[in-house]
Amino acid sequence: MATFNTLLVIHVLSVVWWIGGVFTVTASLLPIFNRLPAPERIQRIKQFEGRFANQARIAVVLAGISGFWMLELKYGFAYLRQGGWWIALMMLVWMLFVVMLFVAEPLRLPAKVGLIQKPRAFLVLHAILLTLALVAIACGVVGSRGGF
Repeated sequence: MATFNTLLVIHVLSVVWWIGGVFTVTASLLPIFNRLPAPERIQRIKQFEGRFANQARIAVVLAGISGFWMLELKYGFAYLRQGGWWIALMMLVWMLFVVMLFVAEPLRLPAKVGLIQKPRAFLVLHAILLTLALVAIACGVVGSRGGF
């Protein structure tokens, strides 16, 4: 039980760090940056991403390791086929952010496809990802307490 509780603490703190950062970017920084002229906006986004991306990567890795380990300890992976849809939702959100942080960002895909040059679209994408993450967190809280 001590192992599970330690993993749970690591998991919750990692998710708070990660999604709290996404919330801050989406609700505070991007709206401020979007008021700036395009070159300055893009420069500010790159500056912030440079600082936050590594933190987010660490938090996402910790959340993933602790989450998968807890799943195996408490339920086993077969639980996903037996009604653990809320865990599958959390895994989906985690995988989306893994792809963003470890594939799309290092390859500079948002800039290459022009997304970073479209402030409204960039903000909407962040808002969609944030909303999905918050829904996954809510479902995880309820599901882990036997609510589903």
